[in-house]
Amino acid sequence: MVHEVATVPVHSCLVMDTRAEARTIAQGGLAVVLCHGCGAMSNRLFAEQDMSYSARYEDSQAFSATFLDYARGLAERWVADWHLEGCTVLEIGAGRGDFSRLLAGAGAGRVLAMDPTVDPGRFGESDARVALLAEAFGDGTDLSGVDAVAMRHVLEHVDDPGALLRALRRGLEDRPDVPVLVELPEAGRILAEGAFWDVYHEHCNYLTRAVAVELFEAAGFEVRSATLAYADQYVHIEALPTGRPRPMRVPDAHLVGLVRDAERFRTAASHQLGWLVRAIEEHARSGRVVLWGSGSKGTAFLHALGPVAAAVDAVIDVNPHLSGKYVAGTGHQILAPAALAQDAARLVVAMNPVYVDEIRGELDRLSPGAVLVALGADASVPS
Repeated sequence: MVHEVATVPVHSCLVMDTRAEARTIAQGGLAVVLCHGCGAMSNRLFAEQDMSYSARYEDSQAFSATFLDYARGLAERWVADWHLEGCTVLEIGAGRGDFSRLLAGAGAGRVLAMDPTVDPGRFGESDARVALLAEAFGDGTDLSGVDAVAMRHVLEHVDDPGALLRALRRGLEDRPDVPVLVELPEAGRILAEGAFWDVYHEHCNYLTRAVAVELFEAAGFEVRSATLAYADQYVHIEALPTGRPRPMRVPDAHLVGLVRDAERFRTAASHQLGWLVRAIEEHARSGRVVLWGSGSKGTAFLHALGPVAAAVDAVIDVNPHLSGKYVAGTGHQILAPAALAQDAARLVVAMNPVYVDEIRGELDRLSPGAVLVALGADASVPS
């Protein structure tokens, strides 16, 4: 067993309008296990029928300048590297369409934003080059007019990512020149950091870079590159449908390393949780404690705190669609950063170290003197 939590919300990113609704959200469990044959990690308590993705699902990171700069750069790189100027790109799992619009802005001629939760009323600024497809990808999806397929943070949400990739490979059987460009979380970093906050119910499987490459190759793709990005939190897979489907064959040395890292995860996670709990308890005696980031990381972190979660006064999020809403499961209120100007924080815990500079700039303006620490950062906390 890699990681086990008896009770967690089945969804972390559904918009909860009231505290009561947040506290009564459907519950699931985590029992993440490692397959010693293929190297994939999966939550054996995951039940796909419990998931209810809808227009209420709000996980956009596009309101962060740091993330937007990163995503824009990725869109520009994919369009330039794969010569997609003026071409038609299908984005599977497009969500609210943020990245689809960036692809169009980077020069793609037309982007098909496919997602069963697409809601035109919440899609944001319209772009004639972006077409909404309120459906899920499947064997019946017509790929004949597509010049490239993009897919970001989808594979970790599906019960059988190999089946999805095989369906995609079949759809591109006669299109060997169509690149498949994928971004997903890199599980090796989660294990090494003891990043328990990156393990939650929506993510039913966890893949290291090497295992992800093998999954693509086994599905019949030829992986052209597999690179780490965003402080090694993500892996980018760029592949062509020119291989032959075959069984997975992860090298024994990688499997041995995975078993070792999985065994160390519990110790690393306990260390991370311990120093963060101490920091929260210490600073709560003299002022407000808030988290910065209300998404899946924030939800997982609050649940891991147990009784200490009561010492957290609120959660800050830059996404205006979440202001005034509540965190799934715990019912903590979500506030816009501007709220700190009226009620300053003593300690701010950032849910992702990538955003520390951006958050520090906001704190210097809104809550000068607040102590800022980040998940996954060094365990030395100023008093």
